[in-house]
Amino acid sequence: MLSSQRTTRNDVAPTPGQVEGLVVAAGRPSARPLVEFLKSEGINVQVADSADLAFEEVLLHRPNLVLIETRVTAAGGVDLCARLKANARTHFVPIVLWTDDKSREAAHLRAVSAGADAIFSPATSVDERRARLWALLRTQVLYRREERKRMVQGAAMRDRRRWVGGLIHDLQNSIGAVQANFEFLAHELASLGRVSSKSEVDECVQDCRALFRDMARGLRTVLDYDRFESERVALREEQVFLVDLAEEAKAAIESSNGSRNTTIAIETGANVQPVQGDPDYLQAALANLITHVLRQPGNRQCRIHISSAGGLTHASVGGDHDRIPAEQRTRIFEPYSQGGKHSPIGHGLGLALARLIVEVHGGTIWVEDIPRGGSAFVIELPSSGPPSRLRTAG
Repeated sequence: MLSSQRTTRNDVAPTPGQVEGLVVAAGRPSARPLVEFLKSEGINVQVADSADLAFEEVLLHRPNLVLIETRVTAAGGVDLCARLKANARTHFVPIVLWTDDKSREAAHLRAVSAGADAIFSPATSVDERRARLWALLRTQVLYRREERKRMVQGAAMRDRRRWVGGLIHDLQNSIGAVQANFEFLAHELASLGRVSSKSEVDECVQDCRALFRDMARGLRTVLDYDRFESERVALREEQVFLVDLAEEAKAAIESSNGSRNTTIAIETGANVQPVQGDPDYLQAALANLITHVLRQPGNRQCRIHISSAGGLTHASVGGDHDRIPAEQRTRIFEPYSQGGKHSPIGHGLGLALARLIVEVHGGTIWVEDIPRGGSAFVIELPSSGPPSRLRTAG
């Protein structure tokens, strides 16, 4: 058998004697043939004589199969089926309805509408009942197996997130301690006044400080991405201008001395509209894109253009470096992507985080070519209202 032709028929077959079934019937005479049928198939059977009791039992102790007689008291078998199928915990439990309604077509339609997995009647042959029953049980066993796998994977992901969070916290403390020692040594060195080439020392000090800031920013990027993925981030809702956030990101990057040989230019169109969102995370997204552009080989300028049109606000962040190849334009937004000079191994520049922040705010992000050369990251966010001020090119 080819690898693409695997079957679930044999390896998930349930074992008789380990299958739990629940029969729901109005009374003992009605329940007897249903119980005898399930026991003849080696299924352990419990009996409930009311719809409410059966619903509670299935919620607390999910069986592998529920066989309901449509004349069950209270709401009725069809309504009980609909209740079970409407509940997330019991939706995937196979439910078989047993009916002897003379109006077979009308009863069949009601049962199908309620979500019944199979419908039996006295006219249904034993062989058909048996075949349909075990087909449903195989599906149930497969679902239970996948459910357990998802639970194990979810627990493993939670453990990994806790481990990553602890590791990042320790690294942040270590970086802070190293930076404190470095600042002490730099202060002592400056106070001695015996340095022959003070300009070179000052440049070295500034480079080291920029490195510390980049390391701390990279660690925050990983931690923030994990928080977004685990849905532990509560966004603030404020009306903000992307141009203001871009200017704040520019000031933060230039103060870190990370753009000594490059320039950051911000251009805006007239009637720029605000957007609704969390200013801190939107600024972080812009800062990560600007940092990525500035770090490309041969790049000397990062140009940011912000405009509004058609109820949308666009922010383009690009440079004069080589254009990003088409095959990398999607992969570059993957978490910790590797390959290509535009996404070096372990870059940690937060492009995945930038995309996640934009999408959480109801926007989109993509890469496009710049007519004068190079590529740009384009953010598109819905505008939150009419312009409150006019912006001119800056």
